[in-house]
Amino acid sequence: MLSICIPVYNVDVRTLVIRLIDQANKENIEVEICIFDDGSLDIFKVKNRSLADLQSVNYVELKKNLGSAAIRNELAHKARFDNLLFIDSDSGIPDDYLNKYKYFFETDYSIICGGRIHPSSLPDPDLSLRWKVGRYREDFSALQRNKVPNKSFMSNNFLIKRAIFNIVKFNDKIERSGHEDTMFGIELERNKIVIEHIDNAVIHLGLENNDEFITKSEQRLETLILLKNYHSNDSLMFKRIKVLRIFKLIEALKLKSLISVIFKITKPRIIIQLKKHNPNLFLYDFYKLGYLVNRLK
Repeated sequence: MLSICIPVYNVDVRTLVIRLIDQANKENIEVEICIFDDGSLDIFKVKNRSLADLQSVNYVELKKNLGSAAIRNELAHKARFDNLLFIDSDSGIPDDYLNKYKYFFETDYSIICGGRIHPSSLPDPDLSLRWKVGRYREDFSALQRNKVPNKSFMSNNFLIKRAIFNIVKFNDKIERSGHEDTMFGIELERNKIVIEHIDNAVIHLGLENNDEFITKSEQRLETLILLKNYHSNDSLMFKRIKVLRIFKLIEALKLKSLISVIFKITKPRIIIQLKKHNPNLFLYDFYKLGYLVNRLK
């Protein structure tokens, strides 16, 4: 028995849901698919409402936007079964997707992450930054992810026992998307719950364009600032979040003023480079560091 939990925000999720139902029927899995819409535009709601007529689907439109952390907590709370599978709405799934997770249902697992991949070639020049970050910073095999398992947690595709989710929930102080994955992995680690990674990747189809991704990166940094203020003495958070480790080093070396000046001078040219067909990821890292330094003067 499996509860599939899908948070939705401005995505047509019909194709994904039909594929999941077809696979569940093929594998003889008793399934419920919980689809919670988190304040999408009406054009997406109108399309997705047809899914409510399907027997195995629980489609809900939330009255207010909860954010990517709280909505996952709400999905888990409302789901009926003990096996909870979370999948992002902008995912493409392989033909044996549910089959690979089915193996674990009767085992003593805690949490299983399937991974994520991006299209093998750039779909559109205006998606170059998000695509390259995905290909070079996220598309890792299970063998690679299992080296530091809790650091590699991504919330877009994971199976978890309800009993484990009741111990470690997403941090609902994170109202916008950003580092809810990181903090969930840290809380698992703090509770000595080790993530097991397998090769069952979904394809990330909903890539943001370059302007949107730069803005979203800044929003993630704003969230990180809030988390840093909440957990100022959390050594594990500094250990697991690279930009915080570098910031701490810059602070110790008294280089914040220098980095701030360089960032202010070079920011316009960096943004231009990040929007090119082949953006430089070192400059992307420096952009995040410079933004953080300027916000934490």
